[in-house]
Amino acid sequence: MSKIGFDAKNEFLPSFDMFHSNVNKRVMFLKLFNQDVPSSMKFSKEELKECKKFTLIDMFINKILKNLQQTAYIKSPLVSVDAKLTNKINSFLKENNLNSIKARFTLKNSLEETSIETAKKLISLLENCNYSFFLDGEKTFKSFVVGKILRSKQQREVFINSDSIDIKSSEFASTKIFTFWELINSKKLNIEEHIDKAVKCIKTLEFKQVYLVYPKNENFNRHIQIKCEELAGSEYMIKLIPYSMRSTLR
Repeated sequence: MSKIGFDAKNEFLPSFDMFHSNVNKRVMFLKLFNQDVPSSMKFSKEELKECKKFTLIDMFINKILKNLQQTAYIKSPLVSVDAKLTNKINSFLKENNLNSIKARFTLKNSLEETSIETAKKLISLLENCNYSFFLDGEKTFKSFVVGKILRSKQQREVFINSDSIDIKSSEFASTKIFTFWELINSKKLNIEEHIDKAVKCIKTLEFKQVYLVYPKNENFNRHIQIKCEELAGSEYMIKLIPYSMRSTLR
């Protein structure tokens, strides 16, 4: 499940916890997409409601069309034609049999909501991968966890590293967090490599707590403290943490 996304015909989205219906899985994907793109490219709450009627590829096409509505440019101050951009847009419309530019969404379009530059970015995103698009699950899940931590009101310092998150506070022991986009089963753990990484961290750095964070699912919904001989009798602790993704549905 390292990558999640879609191509022109199929969607590749994991099923777990509250994410079994196509609608919820699409909403989760688009909310995760929204994390790391400019505000103009984000899907709004109203647009997310369209997940009930459209596949992900159609959601992206609809958003592109929303930003290409001809009527919105009647009073546009544009005074020159960008041939390269025009060809790019026409190629996209032809590829998707959309030459009539008939929008298939229900939202009202306005000049303020419309942006040729946004359409260009979204078209490029789809064209770069032959009309498919995938998120890197590991990076996206880490970004999700980071966002939740930073929005917390707790008084603490948070440091974002390439492969981990450090939390330091005067009130409790420093904590190192490693995130993994992997659905694990608490009764059949197969994460020796992850645990070894945590032990090595404790031995070489100043952290007394290491949390290994995974998406919460039906088979993993409670914290688990890991006991290993190398840390027996010490104050050091390794915990497996189930992290809920349900906030993406709000």
